[in-house]
Amino acid sequence: MGLPDGVAVKLDTYTLFCRQLLTCLPTVRYDTRAECRQCFDEELRTFFQKADPHDLHQAAEQLGKALLSHVGYFQDRNPRAAAVFHQVVEASSATACIWRYQDDLETIHQQGQQLARHFYAESPWPVTQARLNQEAQLIPLYEKEAEVAFRQHYLDEETGQELRDVILVRFTFDRDFGLYLAYPYLFMHEYVSHIFALDYDNERFNDGWLLHAADAFLIRRGWDLALDSPLSQEQIGAFGECLYHTRLNQVPRLACHFARQFDAWLDDPERFWAITWELAAFDPREGESNFKPGRFINRLEQEFDTNRSRLRRKIEAARDVRALYEMLAPV
Repeated sequence: MGLPDGVAVKLDTYTLFCRQLLTCLPTVRYDTRAECRQCFDEELRTFFQKADPHDLHQAAEQLGKALLSHVGYFQDRNPRAAAVFHQVVEASSATACIWRYQDDLETIHQQGQQLARHFYAESPWPVTQARLNQEAQLIPLYEKEAEVAFRQHYLDEETGQELRDVILVRFTFDRDFGLYLAYPYLFMHEYVSHIFALDYDNERFNDGWLLHAADAFLIRRGWDLALDSPLSQEQIGAFGECLYHTRLNQVPRLACHFARQFDAWLDDPERFWAITWELAAFDPREGESNFKPGRFINRLEQEFDTNRSRLRRKIEAARDVRALYEMLAPV
């Protein structure tokens, strides 16, 4: 199991140069960061399309030369941006001899797992707390689908072996720096939505509502979490900037949009987290549908759209999600 050699070289190059750029960005102003990212993505796109390096050393040399060719365009106007490119190229060249994309992705994977544990740290539900030690194995693939996806069962076609609890990391030659910034969020999402949460294929909840919840958690708490590797400003905002408008399918996007609206309208973080944690731990009782969280969100959204004053009264009167669900009109 593994990537074709040519693909692996480009994934090595992608993670190597993105890591070095991420390290350099905090040293420059925000407007300079934007210019650096634009230039970087332009050269990365050309490298993916045209280059055919034999190994990482050759790839680092090729992409490094291309990046430095940009320096002449803004050396006098923006010398700090030019300095960033010199630092990125020099650091990438020096690190290429020991670089492995597997190590870098695993570092970010662990970061996302830590974020998810912080997300559920205050959840009062034992079923959730009992799942917080679960871990998944990363499987890199060369295919164009969702960038990161969890599979409870996965058949390795090369070996015929069935694997459990894997996160597929899909790589193609359309990746950019924004996606790299979003990797901590993406790994966090897989744990928040599918590994630590109970998941009965409730797409509107697990792949919609929880997209917003994870993003809101990062925006509110991402600055002060005790992580082994702290998040940068760009990583904290990566979902909204790099994923929300361009990479979501319709059902998750609409459910995420509703969760954003509902959270802002409710203006009560404690209650929003209580609802979220309860839905994430929802274990159907006898006679209850496995799709209850999705149906709950459907009813909640219907009342949100028709009578918000009445909805607020019901929320304040309900002792838990099940009680609130019974108060809401069927869809």
